[in-house]
Amino acid sequence: MVARSWKYVTSEFGRLNPQRAASIFHFVSQIYPVTQQSQSNRIALLINTETFTTSLYKCRAAKDEKVMQNLLQTLGYEVVRCGDITAKMIDKPLKEFSEHPKLALTDSVFVTLVCYGGTGTEEFEIDQIFQLLNTKNCPALKDKPKIIIIHACRGGDSHLSSHTQQTESADLLDRKQFVPTDDIESLSVNSVKGPRAQNEKDFIIFHSSTTCTGSYKHETYGSAFIQHIFEAVRKHCLTDDIEEIFRMVMQSFEEFPSEQMPTKERDTLTKRFYLFQS
Repeated sequence: MVARSWKYVTSEFGRLNPQRAASIFHFVSQIYPVTQQSQSNRIALLINTETFTTSLYKCRAAKDEKVMQNLLQTLGYEVVRCGDITAKMIDKPLKEFSEHPKLALTDSVFVTLVCYGGTGTEEFEIDQIFQLLNTKNCPALKDKPKIIIIHACRGGDSHLSSHTQQTESADLLDRKQFVPTDDIESLSVNSVKGPRAQNEKDFIIFHSSTTCTGSYKHETYGSAFIQHIFEAVRKHCLTDDIEEIFRMVMQSFEEFPSEQMPTKERDTLTKRFYLFQS
């Protein structure tokens, strides 16, 4: 069982035959480390962009915010809440969160954005989350999973935008011939370059819908996306990693009576992240 993996390796590793020991060691090496100390210092950011046009939107958003806050707190995260802001005001709480002293001690972070209503005239660049929490600007989160959950319609009234730069695939297979494009002019035969850390790594976005589709809500219970996340995490957080849990949420929408389908994006998690391991 995954929850026993670390204790198992430390207490019984010496009793195993070499082949079994190597197999266990490989399995554990593919998991983001979680300790009792890191679990006790978990921190999460919950942002509610309350650009409402009706009181009904406000009721739904409050429900989603409460559900996510309860879920994160149950998982051991101290929740930093930020509400009553517009899309243009998100930068400030994100910047403050990126400098939180607990980031050096936590094993992971959640950043949740709940967006409702509005006129569609304001946008927030999702890239800002990556810029503020990446390796360069937030070294305290280096090699730690950064889970971003976004509930927002992605039709004409979306307040969130993301620009993904695409490049043509290269024919060369020798990775030694690849260099950062900003260094091409300065390269010479005698130049020596040190190792570079991947700036955008250990991230994943779980978005409530694919592009150009809506995210559906219930007048009483709030959004279907948030409710499905709550149920999946509650049932499977002790046995499954976060990406498998997200997959379960996506599967639950296959029977949903709409075109909405949650999606995983910009996934750079290099290991499995289990919420509980001790």
